[in-house]
Amino acid sequence: MFKDSGEMQQIMDLLERAAGKPLPDWDVLRSSYQLRQFSKGENIFGAGEWQPYVYVVRTGIVKLTYLSEGGQEWIKSFIGEADFFACPNVLLAGLRTDYFATAVEQCEIEQVDYSEINKLIALHPDWQRAVRQLLEWHIVRKEQRERELLTMAPEERYQSFLKNYPAIASRIQLRDVAHYLGVTPEALSRIRKRIQT
Repeated sequence: MFKDSGEMQQIMDLLERAAGKPLPDWDVLRSSYQLRQFSKGENIFGAGEWQPYVYVVRTGIVKLTYLSEGGQEWIKSFIGEADFFACPNVLLAGLRTDYFATAVEQCEIEQVDYSEINKLIALHPDWQRAVRQLLEWHIVRKEQRERELLTMAPEERYQSFLKNYPAIASRIQLRDVAHYLGVTPEALSRIRKRIQT
């Protein structure tokens, strides 16, 4: 569902924080900007779609998931308020999405077309700096996630999850946390008991 709004507050805050200064020519983005609302459990997009957008969560939580051929869900990340997500496969390689973005709770999400951002990148070094910083944040987050999955025990991954997602950890179902950690809900329950004792 789309809601008409001229505001781009979360996107402006995110990109200007990334640039380290105010950015010019925001009117270029207004024509492609949308404020979207999603119910709990609703997909923002699915695998195999063309989604050339940058999204910033205004309210709520989004989970990004892969589905195996057998239908098993693997959660790659959670996105909370004031955080962003996009599909680099689409934006940088011209491919289709390969994962799902789903509302964990009722969400309000700001969306802007990346092609409009590209116009600003071509005009302004400050926009180049902002987008480069977003990509660097994304790469660092992805690298940390890979390191955790490959080198940490499940209990360490859970403690890292609590540290990295303090504002939203209590709002996520334990089944989803288990899928994020790569363990069963029963194993997560045992981990939680060990930590609490």
